Amino acid sequence: MTLGFDEFVVRYRYPGRGIVLGRDADGAGFAAYWLTGRSEASRSRRMVVGPDELEIVDTTAGPSDPLRHYVAIMRTGDDRIVVGNGTQVGEVVANVAAGASMWKALTELECEPDPPILTPRITATAIVDGADVREVIMSGAVAHRRWPDAPSSLHNLVHVPALAVGEGYATTTYAGDTATVVTSGQPVAVQVNAPWPELLERVWAGLDPELRVAAAVVPLTGDLREGRFIGVHDPLLLQAGTDCATI
Repeated sequence: MTLGFDEFVVRYRYPGRGIVLGRDADGAGFAAYWLTGRSEASRSRRMVVGPDELEIVDTTAGPSDPLRHYVAIMRTGDDRIVVGNGTQVGEVVANVAAGASMWKALTELECEPDPPILTPRITATAIVDGADVREVIMSGAVAHRRWPDAPSSLHNLVHVPALAVGEGYATTTYAGDTATVVTSGQPVAVQVNAPWPELLERVWAGLDPELRVAAAVVPLTGDLREGRFIGVHDPLLLQAGTDCATI
C-alpha cells in the first residue's frame, strides 16, 4: 500500500511522533520529523538545529527527560543520516561507528520503557550520495501486542536499496486518538509530489492544532540549517539560515 504524503500526515489525529524519509518531486533527499503531545510536558518542547543535527529540548527549567528530549536527526561523517524519536539515534550512530552492522544496531533496540503504552522506537537511516538516497532502512521497535511483557521487542523493518524520485517511507509512534493511545511503528510507503521546502506547511496543516508541537523538513545534503522549522510557540517558529534558527 502506498499513501500520498498528505494522506499519511492526516491519517491519525494523535500520531505521536512521525518520520518521513524520501526523495521529493525534484529528486532531492529530505527528512521530515514532527512532534505532537497530549500532556503539558510533551508540549513543552522545541527544536534546536545545528549544521549536522536536530535536537528536541525542554522549554521549562525542569530536568531533561530522555523520553522527550533527545537528538532526533543526526548526520555522520560517512554520509549517513539517522532519524528517530529518542536517544536511540545517538546509540545507533555510536554502535555502527564501533563496527556493528546497521541491521544489528536497529534490531537490538527496544520499545520505550513507558508502561502501559510502551511507545515504539521509530528509526530511519540511509546513505546519502548527492541526489542518491540508498540503503534505506526504516524500523519500529514495538512491544508484542499479545504478550507485551515479553523480554524483547518485535521489529517492523523496511529495507529499500535506493529511493526513486518521489518515493518515501514513513512511520508514526501512534495510530489513533488521545483517549486510547494505539501504538504503531509500522513503516509505509508514501508518494511525494512536491519539492521538500513545500512540505513543511503541509505537515503543519495536517496536524491537529490542539496537539501539534513542532515540525521540521530538512534536506539530506548541505547544512541542516537550510531547512525550515515551525512550532506552536514563538521560540519554535524558526527560519533556517537566520540567527533565530538555534533559539
